[in-house]
Amino acid sequence: MFRRWLLALICCFVGTVVSILCTDHPLADFFGAYVAHTTARYWLDRLLGPLVLFPVAALLFLFACGCWRISGRKLAAWTRPLLLCSWSATWALAAEFAFKQLFSRLPHGGPHLNQFPSGTATISVAAAATIWLVAPRLRIPAALMTTCACVAVVVTNGHWLSDVIAGAFLGLSIGWMTPGLLERSRENSDANAR
Repeated sequence: MFRRWLLALICCFVGTVVSILCTDHPLADFFGAYVAHTTARYWLDRLLGPLVLFPVAALLFLFACGCWRISGRKLAAWTRPLLLCSWSATWALAAEFAFKQLFSRLPHGGPHLNQFPSGTATISVAAAATIWLVAPRLRIPAALMTTCACVAVVVTNGHWLSDVIAGAFLGLSIGWMTPGLLERSRENSDANAR
């Protein structure tokens, strides 16, 4: 598994560098010229607007579940996939913030500071990857919504393609790791309790 992740990391690095060198500016210029003043742009902005509420909802859900547990009650089984998505989204939000501070848009410079990696891609792909693992029936809707969000931020010039590539890889990594980390910690807790 780790070798596959390393291979994906290398592919992400190469894809990000190629995008920075070859496609980011031409795509931004194209979408700026042909989409910026259209009805499609208006609707894409409307589509992206509510996405900022997803991390807030994830944090509130985690807090509510935490309050429920410390009151001595057990969580229902249906909360597990939502908890895992909330944890992965929260981790993705923190990772996105940390990486934006670290990179500060060094690859491109200019007015698009603190854009790398895309938070939209990081958070939405983290949640979708978690859903892919823990709720197979929701794989297609999660993948479609995430793809639409990632395409929309490029088309509206909210992010460079390289931002989305890096954010998607970061989110995929987090979404893939979250269920495994939490299951492993629960196994360790159960073993220690015995």
